Amino acid sequence: MSEWNQAYQLAKLELQASKLSFIYGFVLTMFVTLFLITTLPSYLDNGYVGYDFFFLLLFSVGAIWAKPKEFQIQKVSGVLLASPILMMQLALPIKRSVLVKSRFIIQFFYSIPYQLLFLIAFYIFSPITNVLSTQEYLAFAALWLLIGIFLGSALPVADAGDTSKLTTTVAGSIFASLILLIGSFTILTTVHVSTGEGPVYWSLVAIGKGPVASLAVALLLTVGAMGYWISYMKKRIGKQDYL
Repeated sequence: MSEWNQAYQLAKLELQASKLSFIYGFVLTMFVTLFLITTLPSYLDNGYVGYDFFFLLLFSVGAIWAKPKEFQIQKVSGVLLASPILMMQLALPIKRSVLVKSRFIIQFFYSIPYQLLFLIAFYIFSPITNVLSTQEYLAFAALWLLIGIFLGSALPVADAGDTSKLTTTVAGSIFASLILLIGSFTILTTVHVSTGEGPVYWSLVAIGKGPVASLAVALLLTVGAMGYWISYMKKRIGKQDYL
């Protein structure tokens, strides 16, 4: 049995206990989808940061917020914030690489299905077909799924634990969230000001002009990111003091 297969069997236990959370994730995805569909014409005509922000939010975090509280990252000791279920699993005779891969599988169950759902609805109900042909839209969808994996692959690392005051205290968490939010809007605003358009618009341009090259670059970056974060998480677990 391959490590990824073992990791899936391990992740399946947590996923089966989280069925209700997937309904919550579906509801949120529908709201975001409705917003992105109805405001697409305005975005293409005028461009605005909020559209790119919610598009990127869907293709990074996904519905991970809907994960049941008992499976969410929480304070497990004095200053350590980590995944309690991962800590319990570390005491079992399971290879560390399998444990790490199981966290990535869980992350992608909370993102990829919702992203696929959005992409289908986006094609059917938005005027995107006025911009891209069916073949181009398939390439556009594949590109954003790869971007979603690229961005989302950094998230499972937090399960391994963190002792920073920015994440282990309420004030620190609020401050870190504000910095992340402000930073995201600052970066997106800079892109809009410097290029005249945002990431979603430029992804449409890239697919229209060079779909094969765009997908090839995205695939290479995604594979590289996955390999890096899996390796980084294994090392982080090895260095973390869970006692």
